[in-house]
Amino acid sequence: MDINNYNELLDKAYEKIPENVKRSSRFEIPKVELRIESRNSFITNFNKIINTLNRDKKHFIGIFLKNAGTMGEIRGQQLFLKGQYKEQVLNKLIENYTKTYVLCSICNKPDTQIQREGKKLYLKCTACGAREEIKEK
Repeated sequence: MDINNYNELLDKAYEKIPENVKRSSRFEIPKVELRIESRNSFITNFNKIINTLNRDKKHFIGIFLKNAGTMGEIRGQQLFLKGQYKEQVLNKLIENYTKTYVLCSICNKPDTQIQREGKKLYLKCTACGAREEIKEK
């Protein structure tokens, strides 16, 4: 087989691959959809964020509010935050949470579970089998 013909066939095959398959990871950290009313902020896509991260709402809210330095609660499908926040700040908090409590540090996949042993928390990866103590930042 001619090498040039092989490269052309390879290029044609690569063009037919859907865009979502070409990406190296199937997981994307969700971005905040924010609504501000007077001096309060509402994350309107809170349930989507929780479902994507595959974590318990109480666990996420406890850490998220602590890092945001504010009070808040779930109101319907939204997360209410006391105070006005910029999307970039909240997105950074979600990104930090995801890196600490969701993504495996070995294979970088989101297929993990939080396990508690005594007072320590461990992140157990179901994809590669790694198990690592969670060190809060």
